[in-house]
Amino acid sequence: MKNQKDSKFYKGVTPEFYQILVDYRKNHPIKTIMFRNKELEYISCGNGEKTVLTFHGALGNAEGNFQAIRFFEKNYKVIAPSITNFESLDEFSEGVNEILKKENVEKYIVIGQSFGSFMAQPYFHRNYKNIEALILINSYPPRNEWVKDFNKTNKMFKFIPTFLLRKLISKKLFNLADETKEMPTEIREEYNFTMAFLKERFSKIEKSVIICQSTLTGEFNGEKYNIEDYYRWDGKVLIFTANDDNGFPYHEDLKNQYPNVEEIIFENVGHMGTLLKRNEYHAILNRFLDLLN
Repeated sequence: MKNQKDSKFYKGVTPEFYQILVDYRKNHPIKTIMFRNKELEYISCGNGEKTVLTFHGALGNAEGNFQAIRFFEKNYKVIAPSITNFESLDEFSEGVNEILKKENVEKYIVIGQSFGSFMAQPYFHRNYKNIEALILINSYPPRNEWVKDFNKTNKMFKFIPTFLLRKLISKKLFNLADETKEMPTEIREEYNFTMAFLKERFSKIEKSVIICQSTLTGEFNGEKYNIEDYYRWDGKVLIFTANDDNGFPYHEDLKNQYPNVEEIIFENVGHMGTLLKRNEYHAILNRFLDLLN
């Protein structure tokens, strides 16, 4: 890891937050397994009796889920796979299950935010009998009418130079993080750190990863889930959304997709509720998870 003063990405980050990243990377090494002649990456940490399977956001990898990992590993075993080299949702589900098998995990809680929540839904649909609870953040249900647009976009991506594709996609994602919102000093410092981390990640993202995640999202939008599919499931679902998030217009459809749903609606936090409402978010998570024990 470079010294902070030598890294162009972290010049505006406090030494305290930068040290968090250094320690995190040191204590959370990437593990690998082979699956269908592919190397799958993941992080495994924590020592709790229950397991949390967490899916990262767009353009991320296992390491990019550090905020969720740092929260859950205090009381749970945590598995965080990289969603970077799958060709279909079925392959994604089977690959994640191979990781869980390697880690001797049979029952678990699934959580995903944004792109991770799009992956959590098809994964849940294929594996809900082994899942104790599902937590979705900044999500929406499959939108079948968007599939054609995704297919066209994915074909176009193949012909765009990698540097330009990185710029286009990262700009779109950064627009979700509104820096003009009012934040307490400590939250602003964490925001600056998170943005620096994402800029570092996005600066070296491979085209194949962008195409992989866009392809999986397109396939997700082509799926259909019905509450009747899960009537025999006795787990619980927790949904976090915001009244001004891009996915909010579809939140009723998302709620109606599952049984035993609790929904939390934050006000005026956009796509950043887990940061701007950090204490409230963690308190709700702890209360929800405690009821599962």
